[in-house]
This record gives sequence, C-alpha cells and structure tokens, in this order.
Amino acid sequence: MSDPFAAAMEESSRLRAQRKALADQRDQDIADLRLSVLESAMARVETKAYPDNRE
Repeated sequence: MSDPFAAAMEESSRLRAQRKALADQRDQDIADLRLSVLESAMARVETKAYPDNRE
C-alpha cells in the first residue's frame, strides 16, 4: 500500500501543472482574441475610408 501523503502530494503537483498549462492557454487565447478584435476594427476603418477617398 502506497503512502497516502505521497500520493496526495503527487496529485497536487499534477493539478498545479495542469492549472498552469490551462492558465497559459487562456492567456494565449485572450491575446489572440484581442489581436482579432484589433484587426477587425482596422479592417472596418479601412473599408469605411475607401469610399470616402474615391470622391
């Protein structure tokens, strides 16, 4: 029978690593979303400016 304390510590370490990986992925997703919103806003400005410049 294995030591319950050692098993708990191992599980805790595994969960901490998983939490960090998920937090890193969330941060990357947020950065990607912000970039997408910025690019979309830039495209809208360019699209709106194009007809204005034709006149």
